Amino acid sequence: MKIKKSQQTYNTTDFYLSCFLLARGIQLIGLNQTDEPGRRSFVFVESEMRSVLMDEYNFDAETEINVRDFISAIRKLKTLLYEK
Repeated sequence: MKIKKSQQTYNTTDFYLSCFLLARGIQLIGLNQTDEPGRRSFVFVESEMRSVLMDEYNFDAETEINVRDFISAIRKLKTLLYEK
């Protein structure tokens, strides 16, 4: 998907945070190469929900997630990372 110049985005290099956000429905736009060789950042559409989910991920020890959705997100992101 192409990123529109006016579109707000959120970038992170945290793999499992990215899996969590993807599994909880935040739209992944793509990957960007970082300044560090071999490292990429995940680019998501910015939203209020993303902020709420990040608080859940970081501070709520009892947050719940569907295991199948999480595993699917892991597989999808790994596939994207290892594509040439």
